[in-house]
Amino acid sequence: MSKIKNFLYSYFYKSYHRPSAKLEHILTIIKKLFYNKKSFVFAERIFLEKNPPSSMQYYNLLGRIFFYLVNAISILLFSKFLSKSTHLDTDRINNIAHFEGNDDEPWPPQSDHLFENKNNFNSVNFDELYLNYNETISSLKKNYIFKENEWWKSCREEFKNFFIINNKINIDQLKNFRNNIDTKAEILNDQNFLSKNLPKKINQLRSLSLINLYHKLSEVVDLSILRSASESFTGNNYCLNYRGQRLSYRVMRYAYYTSQIKNSIEFNKVNDGIVLDLGGGYGGLARTLKNYYRNATIIIIELPELCLLSYYYLKSCFPEKKIGQFLDFKDNSITRENLRKYDFVIIPPSFFDKIENYSIDLSINTTSLGEMTQEMQKFYIQNIERTSQFFYSVNRAKKRIEKYNSNGFYDIKFENRWRALIYKFTHTYHVEFLGEKIK
Repeated sequence: MSKIKNFLYSYFYKSYHRPSAKLEHILTIIKKLFYNKKSFVFAERIFLEKNPPSSMQYYNLLGRIFFYLVNAISILLFSKFLSKSTHLDTDRINNIAHFEGNDDEPWPPQSDHLFENKNNFNSVNFDELYLNYNETISSLKKNYIFKENEWWKSCREEFKNFFIINNKINIDQLKNFRNNIDTKAEILNDQNFLSKNLPKKINQLRSLSLINLYHKLSEVVDLSILRSASESFTGNNYCLNYRGQRLSYRVMRYAYYTSQIKNSIEFNKVNDGIVLDLGGGYGGLARTLKNYYRNATIIIIELPELCLLSYYYLKSCFPEKKIGQFLDFKDNSITRENLRKYDFVIIPPSFFDKIENYSIDLSINTTSLGEMTQEMQKFYIQNIERTSQFFYSVNRAKKRIEKYNSNGFYDIKFENRWRALIYKFTHTYHVEFLGEKIK
């Protein structure tokens, strides 16, 4: 009798083929209907599949619809997400010290923001930053080519009013440059998709679209990059926290760009080289690239106000990194050797033609070529072709008159021959091109 009892106990509670394991297999088969191919569900034993941890589940269309509906109902009725790993910034402290391994977030911690010190404000020399800003302004005024369209003129005037006061940097505004700034420039305005000024339920419902995009992108973005994509606290923006990541549309877009580059160009050609982000904004893409390509020198070419923002942002994110600015190159030739002395280089457009030939491994422009005058577009393309081995572009296909009055990607004239490694239409409604110059 005891043998039968032991057998039954072992079968029902310890055996690989216990009934509860069979039930779990059936439930896993049902749940697989909601997963895309990146959710690896496989078992070496027949009829014994098990559901992967939630941090390893990536939803297909059916899964995204189901997730959205059940969470929308929960938010409307109870003001809460059903997912344990989902919350808004104000609902939990973001500190790596609180982490222990669990099913809801990748282990060990992988999110970029967790490895940044939130108190890096003191690493910025504001007097030096303002001096570089003033010199940059003067350099553009002296060069006839840098004539902006009316839309960008108004954006620059807004930025100046926000961040400069009485011939000094407005430090309080700079601390909050991604927190409810009302501007025409989308690069800052889209930081307000989630906002402390909105009701909590509205922020929660909006957050569901970010989660939906996260799972869409899981099908095309390298998961090692997607899992680490996470907004910095610099600029005091307001974010959704999902699976331990601070998510926004922009940081996920940067993950996509980085993944596309990683999957198309040999790692060492980028990691050991020089990358130019033309129109790099406040430095968001440069930060994502630096977190993956740790040894690369990353150049940002931008307008004066955005040079100011990008220096503050990147110095706050990487206080130990060396950043070159206008005054570091004002009286020096911009050679590959000089550029490699820095982790980041932030310079105005007037310096592009000072960079020596064949010194840049990869040039990047995402969406801003279509916001420039024809003269500026021509200037940039000529210098990209002169300096760069690879060129990655994500830009509008055709001319847009009503806002920018600028040419699209189809209007750009190339002198060199470029072999297309990527040529496609993106989820952001742009032409995506990654080319290698054929010498």
